[in-house]
Amino acid sequence: MTRTIRGRCFASTCISAIALSGGVLAQDQNTENEDFELEEIIVTAGRRSQSLQDVPAAVVAVSPDDYKFKGLQQIEDVLNYIPGIEYTESGSPGRGTIAARGVPQSSATPVFGVYVDDTPLTSNTNFGNGSSILLDGLLLDVERIEVIKGPQGTLFGATSVGGLLRYISRDPALEELRASFSADVSSTKSGEWGETFTGKVSVPLIKNKLGITVAGYYQHQAGFVDSVDPADGTVLFEDANGGESIGYSGDLLFTPTDELEVRLKYVKQENESEFLSSVNLAGPETEDGLFGDYASLDAPGPTDLDFEIYSGTVNYDFGSFSLTSTTSHAEYETSSTIDFTAGFAGLADLLAGNPPGTTTGVNFVGLSGSEKTVQEVRLTSADSDTFEWIAGFYYTNEETFNIQDVNATPAFNLLFADFPSEYTEYAGFANATYYFNKNFDISGGIRISKNEISLDFNTSGPLAGESAIVGEVLEDTVDTYLFAARYRVDEDLSLYARVASGYRPAQANIPIIDPFTGEDIAPPVVEADQAWSYEVGAKGTAADGKVDFDIALWRISWDNFQSEVVANGVTTGGNAVGGITAYGFESVLTVRPVENLSITGNLGYTSSTLDEDEPGIQGLEGDNVPNLPNWKGSLQWNYVFDVSGEWSGTFGGGIRYIGGFDSAFRQSVTQLGVPVDGRTFADVNVGVSNGTVHLGLYATNLFDNRALLSRDNTVLGGAVPAPTGIFERPRTIGANIRVDF
Repeated sequence: MTRTIRGRCFASTCISAIALSGGVLAQDQNTENEDFELEEIIVTAGRRSQSLQDVPAAVVAVSPDDYKFKGLQQIEDVLNYIPGIEYTESGSPGRGTIAARGVPQSSATPVFGVYVDDTPLTSNTNFGNGSSILLDGLLLDVERIEVIKGPQGTLFGATSVGGLLRYISRDPALEELRASFSADVSSTKSGEWGETFTGKVSVPLIKNKLGITVAGYYQHQAGFVDSVDPADGTVLFEDANGGESIGYSGDLLFTPTDELEVRLKYVKQENESEFLSSVNLAGPETEDGLFGDYASLDAPGPTDLDFEIYSGTVNYDFGSFSLTSTTSHAEYETSSTIDFTAGFAGLADLLAGNPPGTTTGVNFVGLSGSEKTVQEVRLTSADSDTFEWIAGFYYTNEETFNIQDVNATPAFNLLFADFPSEYTEYAGFANATYYFNKNFDISGGIRISKNEISLDFNTSGPLAGESAIVGEVLEDTVDTYLFAARYRVDEDLSLYARVASGYRPAQANIPIIDPFTGEDIAPPVVEADQAWSYEVGAKGTAADGKVDFDIALWRISWDNFQSEVVANGVTTGGNAVGGITAYGFESVLTVRPVENLSITGNLGYTSSTLDEDEPGIQGLEGDNVPNLPNWKGSLQWNYVFDVSGEWSGTFGGGIRYIGGFDSAFRQSVTQLGVPVDGRTFADVNVGVSNGTVHLGLYATNLFDNRALLSRDNTVLGGAVPAPTGIFERPRTIGANIRVDF
């Protein structure tokens, strides 16, 4: 059943598609009734193609091109404009955490899922550092990015408690050649030059039967944080936090018949940097730098993050239903080297029995990663006016590794830890929608997941002690559910209600041995957690298509959630005693007051607090969850104008605001909690295009606002010896050119 939506670009989509685009969507004015006719937006958030208005959930669909040619070239730049989503940068490309709707990243198991098409990239374990890394696919050959807010446990499984991000690939060309090449050069104030080059070619090898796309990019992200001498602040390495990223992909589409479609895809991405972007602060309660605005005492050390993805999908249309089988294998590996000489050289001499000054160097080397194989088979009914359904089977096997090594020079092992794990999941899921009439329908879904995880744990060295645990195995079964109802008041207004759950699987835990009793003081098992979400929303248009709106009210209850807990001063995995209650709203309004001008405003509010005292995570009842602002909003605009002949121009930009938050719980003994102030940034862009050649100029952080994004006040010995913070990139001015064929 096709439901045509007249003149729709619902506000959640318009965040990028209109406000920051250079006219990507069609925007024509009807001279008879002055309706604005906009291209219908189709998304696959419910695992079938639907108009955005028909999805009973808060979904944002954006085009990467609408961002990257405006100087917003990282996935965090997209997320910064989406209400209800918080991205916390960790200091190097591809490293950060995502929180959504008050669901914090509270342990090493992710709470926010990331997919490439139907391939899940998110780790399901506590041991592969999967919560702090992600594939940044903005520069890959991606048609759109879908961000789905709220638990997605029934259709997408574990680790999508707060929501989900999907990179939807562009189909290879089957009819005629398609190609695009671009170059971007920018300069960051107080930093260096950055460059980005992209290219993609899509060729029909057999017209209407076989097509292939080859794409790639190179990016040098400009550094702006200097490495300085801790003795006097002398600059040792300028702009040391610069990084490089390369990515390439191949995508083959074969359609031998109208019913059969076969797709093979390969993606590779490599990120490398020599220095984290954290800045040393003059004190734990100030934003002033210890040796300048952007300076760090850290010694340079390489940090690498690589992704590799293989996938194959077969889809066959039987008429009344279709069969989809997806086989995929996703790998990531991350490594870092940190110079610990200043803090550990003296300790190494003491433990090794050497005279003071013998140790000339102490290095930490960390390696972690995951190899995940997934098989999913899904049956999807044909579109219907009365009853639609989806049913499927899911299998995954994931092997993770985590190696930590601290060695001194001359050779002395201070610490070695190796804890590989293996995760296996079998799941069955089903979803059905019944249409009472063309305006009212209800949906229900269920997923039953059986999980098994095993953990080995080996340590040596005086800082860790000698231990060897092999084959700790944990089994668990978790159910997740979905209930939704939709009512279309008329063609201009849809209402929905949604109840959904999401979960993270149970984990075996790493032991912590009490040196006095010899007992394991860590919980042996980190139990599965589950969040329930309750949401109502409205999507619609008014004023003859000149106004679009999207409003959602939501509440999430998350009991017994997995978190880092403190046992005898040591941090380990565990569960909170009680839970978190989060609630809020998101509202997006787009207006088109005159032809060729669109203005989009969005505003979101989130309250996320502890339900009771939590001694394990050092919080009190009513405490705000750290690093989650209450308010987030933006105002964006785009104006299209004639230049001459075939050339047209665009002038656009945005103002984004992220509210203040607490950096730690009030009673934290591992972090000194200090409020982080809210911040406001402005981005502008101007461009001209004749449909083939596109030229652009842009400025991000136009007013060069030096604003703290996050801070680290780690407490050692009752003090904060080295407070640090990560700051917004200073004003960056750039120019680009893109040629489409």
